[in-house]
Amino acid sequence: MVRDRRIKIPRSALLRRRRRARTVRSRRMFVLQGLALLGGGLTLWAQRPEQRQQRAGVEGSPPIRPPTASQDDARFRDACIRCGMCGTVCENGCIRFLGLQEAAHGALTPYLDVRRRSCTLCMRCTQVCPTGALSHVQDEPKAIAKTVRMGLAVVDPDRCISYQGRLCGNCHDACPLPGTAIRLSSQAKPVVLTDGCVGCGRCVESCPQQPTAIDVFRGLS
Repeated sequence: MVRDRRIKIPRSALLRRRRRARTVRSRRMFVLQGLALLGGGLTLWAQRPEQRQQRAGVEGSPPIRPPTASQDDARFRDACIRCGMCGTVCENGCIRFLGLQEAAHGALTPYLDVRRRSCTLCMRCTQVCPTGALSHVQDEPKAIAKTVRMGLAVVDPDRCISYQGRLCGNCHDACPLPGTAIRLSSQAKPVVLTDGCVGCGRCVESCPQQPTAIDVFRGLS
């Protein structure tokens, strides 16, 4: 007869191991959240006051929020617990956090400065949000185009190179949803498609003009 030589671990020991594992995960999560908030706060305080005010909203408009945030900004602020996880997992490091002095827009809430760095639509932030302030979306173009509306890109013809008779097209080439969010007219001028633009800001980041000839605004889509 063959004896069973497997070592049997008492159930109490297994339970203790599981509790320790959960404690370690909780501590790691706490540390990551703290680092995210600290990094966002230090970055904000390193900016001059006028820069921090500009980041809160382009020309007085509400700040650009991460993908799937409610269009009702007050509702989003109520749902957001300022945990910082969205910024921790952000693929492109484009999610930043408002400072304590920006209570009108929600101190410590996440926002995007697409002039500095745009959203790559990786959707990781939507997959880690613990409260539903950001709704889960898969990293799939059709789902993103249907669900995400961070804002709407607007072209300024007075600044756009293509509208001045020279060929550019950087905004179109950088767009992750070409033909759906933006197209080029017969004169190679960029035309934003209202129903397809998700407000990721890739066009803004790629624009060679300073100030940019295209920008993203909330409340227009």
